[in-house]
Amino acid sequence: MQSEENFKSKLINCLTQQISEIEVLTSIFNEAVTMSDTKILEKVKDFVENKTQYTPNHLDFTINLLVDNLKLEISVNLPSLYPEEEPDIYVRCNQLNRQEETALNSDLTKYIKDNHLGEECLYTAISWVQENIQKYKNEIEKLKTPTITKNNSACNFSRLWVYSHHIYNKKKREEIVKMAKEYSLTGFCLSGKPGVICVEGIENDCQEWWKIIKSMNWKKIVIRKTENFKLSEKNTVQKFHNFEEIHSDMSSFSKYLDAFGLSDIFNELFGLCNT
Repeated sequence: MQSEENFKSKLINCLTQQISEIEVLTSIFNEAVTMSDTKILEKVKDFVENKTQYTPNHLDFTINLLVDNLKLEISVNLPSLYPEEEPDIYVRCNQLNRQEETALNSDLTKYIKDNHLGEECLYTAISWVQENIQKYKNEIEKLKTPTITKNNSACNFSRLWVYSHHIYNKKKREEIVKMAKEYSLTGFCLSGKPGVICVEGIENDCQEWWKIIKSMNWKKIVIRKTENFKLSEKNTVQKFHNFEEIHSDMSSFSKYLDAFGLSDIFNELFGLCNT
């Protein structure tokens, strides 16, 4: 009972700081700040003021900025215990190509990890983006890598099983689906906490997709299992025929995998043993 009270006290303290910081951001950026749920701030305030026992969802919002003629969409998702935990921030810019955008978000992730000290950091992170965005447009030649001749892995069919602490951020979820379709991969993305992604396709394409996805700011994301097959086995071993986002609890997810003949994977993903 005491631990529950301590957690609630910590949660209220964190949410109070989140509300305060969002109010500051709104005063600075005005209408550029858009909440995913227009009533979420009211729900959080009701919880903080003990007007309801219902624990509100994560605060999720976007900030649309124009910096040096570059249109930026900064997607922010705050864990319940932010600022004690790192924020989840992802930047999109249609005027940057995929390589530039990936480099930007990778560096932003590193900046947050290096500078987040359990204190409010949204404004400093956004300021970093404003101050550095132009170099990602100007220095693309430095980011380009020589064309590499495909090796035998191009002849393999792969399936990657990716585990994440959570997948909430709407823009990240959209990017996961978008990149999977761009690389002609099939599979699914289970959003929520925890998050699970499965992609299958040509091995090189799976690895290129993974490079982009892992560069985003994640609390934890790892490949739990890699399956490789001969390309000639594709028609036999391929489990999915498109890529989709799914939403379910763990019981339903287990049944979902079972429907594809993948029941053993559930235990491997979550560290369970069949003993």
